[in-house]
Amino acid sequence: MKKRQIGAFWALLPVLIGFYFPVISMMIHDGLFEAVAGEFGGSSSSQSVILTTVRIATMSAVLATLVGLLDAVLLAGTRGPARVLIAGMLLATFLIPPAALASAVQGVIGSSTLRATIRDELGAVCMLAFRWAPVACAMLLGAAVLWPVQQERALRGLSPRVALFVRARCLMPQALRCVGLLVLLLISASELPSYAGVETISQRVHARLTVGDAAEGWQLALGMLVAVAPVLLFLVWKLPRSDRSQWGGTVTGLPRLRGVDLLLVIRSIPVLALVFILAVTAWPRASEMAVAGSEFIDGVVGIFQELPRAFIASSIAVICGWRLADGGHRWGLLLLCLPTVLPSSLGALALLHVVRPTLPLVLDDLPILLTLAQTCKLGAVGAAAGLVASRVIPLSESNSSRLLAPVTGRWRVRFPRALPVLLPAVVIGVALVMGEVEATLLMAPPGHPSPALELHQLLHFRNDEQAARIALLLALVGSMLAAIVVAPLRRKDK
Repeated sequence: MKKRQIGAFWALLPVLIGFYFPVISMMIHDGLFEAVAGEFGGSSSSQSVILTTVRIATMSAVLATLVGLLDAVLLAGTRGPARVLIAGMLLATFLIPPAALASAVQGVIGSSTLRATIRDELGAVCMLAFRWAPVACAMLLGAAVLWPVQQERALRGLSPRVALFVRARCLMPQALRCVGLLVLLLISASELPSYAGVETISQRVHARLTVGDAAEGWQLALGMLVAVAPVLLFLVWKLPRSDRSQWGGTVTGLPRLRGVDLLLVIRSIPVLALVFILAVTAWPRASEMAVAGSEFIDGVVGIFQELPRAFIASSIAVICGWRLADGGHRWGLLLLCLPTVLPSSLGALALLHVVRPTLPLVLDDLPILLTLAQTCKLGAVGAAAGLVASRVIPLSESNSSRLLAPVTGRWRVRFPRALPVLLPAVVIGVALVMGEVEATLLMAPPGHPSPALELHQLLHFRNDEQAARIALLLALVGSMLAAIVVAPLRRKDK
């Protein structure tokens, strides 16, 4: 085996062990290939779930991209006070776990009216678009960073309002790709739609693989795979290299518009409102102050216990993604991304049925398999970070590093240059692991501290006050992680 292939193999090892080998083994065990007589999605209920999921994912992706496009144009095309703070608050809406968002909604309208108000597709679309709009904004800002410096200078020479309009037009092709990518990611989203009472493909696959017809569950999962794999490969196959110089990171020449400042402040209000609602709901009413304080402290301890494990899972995914992108392994990146756009329960159930029985009993109480499953789920984050990090380095600098020995050029030259992109991606991955529920619900060992899972269970039992305390902690952690991500992005005049 060539050295290039070996490099791709070790970077794919976590996802091969944690997803592909167990899933294929479980498919064979369940007799999927023998149940070919049944037509995919043959039942009317399955067809209805598929149409509902695609409809929700498409509407949410379009709405999130429109909002993200507006945010990206305003942030990239103007200057003003507290831009980094506003960007951090927008990113916090994505890093705050879905259960915390649902808890805030429940805290406003009450558990008794939750089902009667947002228990429909509109509620799912609104919550998904609200959460994923910052992701669209980040994608479009990244696309703007790759513009040639001459194009950026020309834009800054136009009148302010015309420049904003031209920026929006220049970002439209990237916005269309963003819609496609978000549709793929949102098809597998199940948590927020479940809080709105809408069944999605992910929930149907989970139900069929556990207590229903396993063959139908696998057929639905394979249908998702066949549908998303070509589209995902098309979307991530080519990414332009950066032609921007260091000058592009300054605010020189950017206009300041008061209307834009006011609009961005209004856009950041929902995050403040979310934290305020959770704080008000968390204030002890039905319980003693001492009990509430104890629950709050327990939540803090649980979060700090989860942070190291989340950091390990996120770091492995990001490093593997960067290694594949740096080596130009496009098919490897596709394999790394696929577990992200498939239901989390798919890999988790496969690990439980195939790998867990082979582990020694001493490892049964350790969250090894849970960490592996969540690492696989972060594959798209690692692939995206790796692609961007390998492209923002100027082509001349990248070619010069390849004249050195392969290991030296990769790990001593290109890897340090990629860290400004990879480290924020690791932080984002940590926040996503901290808020992940689906795999944790299936694989967490007894007594494992998982604030997001505890919040999920409290929401189902309608314990608003206790749920709001944990949700407030997770919201604050997500906001702090968002601040860490955007802190290096501070632009200074030169």
